[in-house]
Amino acid sequence: MFSKKTLLSLLVLAFSISLFSTVDAYSQKKPNLSVWTNKKSYNPGESGVLYIKFKTGSGVKIPKTPNITVNISGGVEGAGMQDYSGNGSGEYLGNNTVKYNFTVPSNASGKVTISGSVKFGYCSSVDGVCKIGKSTFSRNISIK
Repeated sequence: MFSKKTLLSLLVLAFSISLFSTVDAYSQKKPNLSVWTNKKSYNPGESGVLYIKFKTGSGVKIPKTPNITVNISGGVEGAGMQDYSGNGSGEYLGNNTVKYNFTVPSNASGKVTISGSVKFGYCSSVDGVCKIGKSTFSRNISIK
């Protein structure tokens, strides 16, 4: 009926097709971040808000769980995430933006660079596959 060579070729072809289909299902791209502050300049000791917007590709959503975490590694003192549980209905963020509170050190002067990292989940709305992403950011502010 079929030679061994033909059967082997068909088997390799079927395996390749299934492998590429699986890879495609898990290939959603990690969102990029856009980070800005509520003001351009601050007084020493003043509080501020860091806005973090996830720029997602088509069919990618940011889930509320696992929690989005922000770690500040320089420039200001982190004061914590603002509650985002009401941002959008259901289990995903509505506008893909979260807010993080910070305080400018009382001895700060000139220009200060706020740097840190954000850890978050992102999911494909097509197949429901979710991944964990981590991105770094840097933002300059002026001290009055």
